[in-house]
Amino acid sequence: MEHQADPVVTIPVHRLQRITDIIFAFSMVLFIISGMLTFNNADFWDGYEADPAGFVTGQARELLTSFLVFLFMAIYWTTHVGQSKYIIRVDTTYIWINIFYLFFISIAPLPNALSLKFGDDIYVQQFFNLDMLLIGIFSYFAWYYATKGHRLVIQHLSGREIRETNWNMLIEPLVALIAILVSLTYPVLWELALLLLPIGMIILTIVLRKSKKKAEKEKPG
Repeated sequence: MEHQADPVVTIPVHRLQRITDIIFAFSMVLFIISGMLTFNNADFWDGYEADPAGFVTGQARELLTSFLVFLFMAIYWTTHVGQSKYIIRVDTTYIWINIFYLFFISIAPLPNALSLKFGDDIYVQQFFNLDMLLIGIFSYFAWYYATKGHRLVIQHLSGREIRETNWNMLIEPLVALIAILVSLTYPVLWELALLLLPIGMIILTIVLRKSKKKAEKEKPG
């Protein structure tokens, strides 16, 4: 008797979207709480009276780091929302990729809390960098898996749109990788390396927009 291949098991998309929304919301709440707990700590304000200018300058770096953490998470959230409109089904492999992705999203508030207190520590910086790198990698793999042969996405999604999303999703892990190298060599420039994220996204957006306009002009009328 001929063996029949097992069918691909698919799961309703809304179930994965629901848990993703919950984890992002949970991470954002922890992000805010970690900052509030730091500011409410009596030891946090010890250096203000002795050197107000130095205290404010030092905290500016920590606030910049917090902003960049929030920016990373906001970008991943908007990327997820943008992709979800193309996903029409999910399978077990896609779910497991997203489970690892969501795990690293859920622990993102921890390196943020550590950076507020130990921002100059190279191990804290690398913890942050590694978490952002793994988030980016699993996010990219999820999209690559879903779009390979239009496995889980709508059929009319064009190859150009898939490639543009691929390029956009490579920015975050690339910036995290650069931040790892910068932290190992010049730790004081770590925050500046993270600023490459918004700069890179702006540049890529401009390039892709010009490329799209050029392609539209070259289309036969």
